[in-house]
Amino acid sequence: MKHYSIVFNTTTGSRRSIRVNHPNTDLSVAELSAAINKMLENDVFDPQAGGLESLNRMELSVMERKVIL
Repeated sequence: MKHYSIVFNTTTGSRRSIRVNHPNTDLSVAELSAAINKMLENDVFDPQAGGLESLNRMELSVMERKVIL
C-alpha cells in the first residue's frame, strides 16, 4: 500500500495534514507541485480555524507485506 502524507502550514500558525491513499506515483515533481499549488489556491478549510498558507512537507510512504509461511 502507498500513500502521500501532505502537511500544510496554516494562517493561524498551526498545521493541517491530509493523506492521499493509492496515489499515482508516476507523476513528476512538477505535476505534484502544480497540484499542491492548486490546493493552496483553492483552500477548502475554514479560514478562522486556519486556512492553508504553505506546504510544510510531503512524503510518500510505501508499505510492503510478504507472506513467509
